[in-house]
Amino acid sequence: MKKLFVSVLALLLVLLSMAACGGKTEEQTIESDPGAWSQAETTEGVQIPNPWIDCTTLEEAGKLAGFSIAAPDALEGYPEKQIAVIENDIAEVTFNNEDGQEVCFRKGLGTGDISGDYNDYAHTETRTIGDKTVTCKGSGSLVYNAAWNDDTYAYSILSTAGMTAEQLTAWVGSLA
Repeated sequence: MKKLFVSVLALLLVLLSMAACGGKTEEQTIESDPGAWSQAETTEGVQIPNPWIDCTTLEEAGKLAGFSIAAPDALEGYPEKQIAVIENDIAEVTFNNEDGQEVCFRKGLGTGDISGDYNDYAHTETRTIGDKTVTCKGSGSLVYNAAWNDDTYAYSILSTAGMTAEQLTAWVGSLA
């Protein structure tokens, strides 16, 4: 009798376990109220603030950057001009056209590559332009990235459409 009781009890436990595990499940949707999120939930995935500060003049950019910057006043075929600075680090002047092409002139503290361009190019060569040794990266006869330094500042010119040798020479001379 005792064996029968234990066997029936064991069978009931097995049946209850199977019923609990194999029962119909319902999909639940939990409404999320952003106002109720905790600090940990709101900081996950947050990006750092944009370090670039827009400027209206090269003089304003120079004050924020901590050094003077020169660049062309205008570029033919590139009607839009923006000036921006990462305070006490880099200044840039970018010209854009209606086709989405841009030419970006940068000057920054130090001697490292400040171009922000990590593309692979068909050729890399060094050219002497005036008294500057310029590393040029490009494809065919066009240069897309030109970079150099003067032991205090790093310089770069990026052109999404590419620069001819004449443009490169003129633009390197303008970025003092």
